[in-house]
Amino acid sequence: MAHAKSVQLHQAPTISFKPLLAIKGYLAILLAAFVEAKAMELKSRKTSGNW
Repeated sequence: MAHAKSVQLHQAPTISFKPLLAIKGYLAILLAAFVEAKAMELKSRKTSGNW
């Protein structure tokens, strides 16, 4: 009955993918905002003409 008192430790994986997915989502939002800002800049340059 010695084995009944032994405790088995189930170690969780040390690398979690949730932070990586959060970073990926954050970078995707930044990239979309950058692309939109560039498009707006080009549009405003075309419509502004010469000052």
